[in-house]
Amino acid sequence: MISEIQIAEKLSLIKEKDLKDNIVNSGRVQGINIYKENINILIAKKSIESDTDISMVKKEILNLLPNPEKISIDIKEGELKKSDVTHLLNMSDLDKNEKKVNDKWNMDSHKLFWHLDRVEAWQRGEKVAPLHLDMGISSGCNMACTFCYGVIQNRDGFGTNSKKIFHTPTEAVKQTFKDAKEIGVKSIALIGEGENTLHPDFYEIINYGREIDLDLSLATNGIRIDHKKLDVILNSLKWIRFNISAGTKETFQKIHRVNQMDRVLGNAKALAEMKKKLNSKCVIGFKMVVTKENMNDIVPLSKLGKECGVDYFVVKPCSDTFDNRLDSPKGEYIEALDIFKEAEQYSNENYTVNVKWKKVLNGGWKDYNSCHGTQFILGLSGRGDVFPCGHWFQERRDEFLMGNIIEKSFKEIWESDRYWEVQEKIRKEVNVNKHCESNCRQHYINRFLFHEGKTNMEKIKKDYKKHIDRKPDHINFI
Repeated sequence: MISEIQIAEKLSLIKEKDLKDNIVNSGRVQGINIYKENINILIAKKSIESDTDISMVKKEILNLLPNPEKISIDIKEGELKKSDVTHLLNMSDLDKNEKKVNDKWNMDSHKLFWHLDRVEAWQRGEKVAPLHLDMGISSGCNMACTFCYGVIQNRDGFGTNSKKIFHTPTEAVKQTFKDAKEIGVKSIALIGEGENTLHPDFYEIINYGREIDLDLSLATNGIRIDHKKLDVILNSLKWIRFNISAGTKETFQKIHRVNQMDRVLGNAKALAEMKKKLNSKCVIGFKMVVTKENMNDIVPLSKLGKECGVDYFVVKPCSDTFDNRLDSPKGEYIEALDIFKEAEQYSNENYTVNVKWKKVLNGGWKDYNSCHGTQFILGLSGRGDVFPCGHWFQERRDEFLMGNIIEKSFKEIWESDRYWEVQEKIRKEVNVNKHCESNCRQHYINRFLFHEGKTNMEKIKKDYKKHIDRKPDHINFI
């Protein structure tokens, strides 16, 4: 495989001749991403004045580099920033980490490997049912996390216990569960706009999911876990994830804006102990969203997860808005690689620290411009609204709202012209590098569809056999 140094030498010639400062170099070669045998090059459109010039630049680069079929070149408007090019590091570190840590549940990827029949139907242009729903049943929360979209968009009911918190009617939730199973949805995660355990019928709802044999899971802040109903949680859910992004009480207060760390950890520990007593297969985990304020808490929280007896601790970069309102670290992630690697050392046969390395190293950059992932994963808000993804719950709401499960059944919405009109609008009008959040929910799915979406299915099955053969029990959607 061609080395980073070799590419740097070749590109330096172009830089001197034609591109001037358009290929960015800062210590290591930033402007180039080498992953296995795939090479991605990012160029700033700083002084390239026309499409003709862009074509000539691309041609010049392709003439200098080997295996042009495995090279992609992307042009960015304006100047390159450090945050734009963090994905340009040599990805050999990623390979090392993939070998070192067994990603037991395939968290740092997508799950389309096990639904190639659905992908094949999509290839044929069929109207496929989503594989998974991220569904909220409450629109408010008893926390006000700094990275929460509900908070930064000033939605009602966040950070309070006020009557402004809206709950989707129970019967509408149950009907959606039934509809989803009927049309071919494989799983539903109660995750989304708010804290779903605040719903007055929460335990009735998850028990109903068990009654109809639904693959149901939960993401929660962990405050409202009822110790008298731990068995209901463990019997009803495939997995439960505590969203906790601090390893100290001080940081917990700063990030989550409540003083409830001891309670959350106590609830997680109680659930883990009950899991052992019941011999439950429900997977219990912690998830940390990494911001500038909590990077030094990654290792302490990895220790706490192990002490609480949960099954895993997953670390992911903050998903920032397209206009960077959260000021997510991006470049700082690269500077903190040693911290991520140290956290992984707490993994053992019963506990896995899983760093989402691909998202850590790519700097939020997407090597595609449009989204097809919304056909496979949908977002439902706590007010019953159905959207292609949670990114549109408030901003540009009217453009992308597909329907509301309180007004129409989910099956009716999926079958409606409006549903497919919005899907087409997403594909044609949304530029994911300009309009969408970084490190979004659909990212891995989109990468697979764009790079493999036109590939013969038999070749896909052959190329991805190792993934297909290591199918996890559940996690996200399967």
